[in-house]
Amino acid sequence: MTTRGTLLAKGIAAGRVLYGIGCMAAPRTMTGTAGTPAEGSLVWMTRAFGVRDLVLGAGTFLAVTHDGEAAVRWVELSAAADALDVANAAAFHRELGRSGVLTTFAIAVPAALGGWLAARDLRQGV
Repeated sequence: MTTRGTLLAKGIAAGRVLYGIGCMAAPRTMTGTAGTPAEGSLVWMTRAFGVRDLVLGAGTFLAVTHDGEAAVRWVELSAAADALDVANAAAFHRELGRSGVLTTFAIAVPAALGGWLAARDLRQGV
């Protein structure tokens, strides 16, 4: 039986995998959406960020699919990463710029909230 928590966790995880692949394959395009031209070290950093998201997304998806005990931890860690992305964007908003902050919030806030909801639902079997 597929639960709401499972569907939500898998959806967020799949989105994270796709985002990670995008960051690794096309870092200039991915950072361009935030209004920041990607050159030099920003290209490398975007790719590294993509690796993080790919690993978190794949690990979460696999845990939710195959390992119920580990699933909640993976979902919570992924949600924590998103929440910390929001906190960093807020703390360093001058460096990131308005467009970068809004883009980060638009992606990370729903993912963090959805992740916490999915973790709660998985724990409760909902």
